[in-house]
Amino acid sequence: MLDFFKKKLRKEARVAVCSDDNTISIARVRREKDLPPSLDVCEVQEIQNIAIRDAEIARLTKIYDLDQYTCLSSLEIGDYNLLLVEAPDVQPEELRAAVRWRVKDLIDFHIDDAVVDVFEAPSYKAAGNNKMMYAVVARSARVKQLIEQLNAAGLNLETIDIPELALRNVAAMLPEDVGGVALIYVGQHQGLITITKQSQLYLSRTINTGTTSLPESVLSVMDDESCQRWLDNIIIEVQRSLDFYESHFSQPQVSSLVMTPVGKEIPGITEYLSEQLQLPARILDVNELIDVDEPISSLEQSRSLLAIGTALRQEAVTL
Repeated sequence: MLDFFKKKLRKEARVAVCSDDNTISIARVRREKDLPPSLDVCEVQEIQNIAIRDAEIARLTKIYDLDQYTCLSSLEIGDYNLLLVEAPDVQPEELRAAVRWRVKDLIDFHIDDAVVDVFEAPSYKAAGNNKMMYAVVARSARVKQLIEQLNAAGLNLETIDIPELALRNVAAMLPEDVGGVALIYVGQHQGLITITKQSQLYLSRTINTGTTSLPESVLSVMDDESCQRWLDNIIIEVQRSLDFYESHFSQPQVSSLVMTPVGKEIPGITEYLSEQLQLPARILDVNELIDVDEPISSLEQSRSLLAIGTALRQEAVTL
């Protein structure tokens, strides 16, 4: 979304570095013509003290020679607003300024303290013939902090994305994406539901629960009421998203539901989701989508998926 300087770097791969208060996730994705992407670096570093996070990013950059490649990153869930707005009828060079004016009353901080970028949204029933856009609005201070953090580590930051687009990049590789797919991502404290079709993001919804709310161990979803309650909260948000997708975007029902790994085995989870939502459901396995040197465990996938999705970005810079 937010694009910076460019210089000559190795072009056969891109790296993504994403971090929060507890972890640093790194992914390096290589692409060759007519071949599936390959993941040759996937590292998740736990950090006990946030004060050493910047030093750890610099250390990992040196270990994996990440400074030789274009770097991408992603904001954390909750660090930005994603707003569906009517596209202003202005020249491309005036677009950002016009969108800033439109969103200034839709955010809870002053627009002068905001960074704004946009990307296209699908046709929207309520908009009639008017074109719609998604506006990403983040606090300038948070974006600046991330830029300074990665630049100080020696990384060549090109783009800061958002988790919705990282998940869109993953969903676009799924066979179910052709007919539309709902993807459920659950992080430690929050999650996202995205609905994509043919590589286009239609909508997203935040899930206000995470894996930390799950029981330590689950023998079966059907025998664990606390796990059922946890899932039921997610299912309600999925159903609302599906209803909105069908009614506001005039789309047929999605073809499938895919849940990203949550880092632990939950027997019966796909059967429960499928029964409640009346859709085929399965758990995502990144090992089936991209070439990997060594299989990535479910726990590693749950912690590194946003970095992998960010590194899969292919869009050319248009804004």
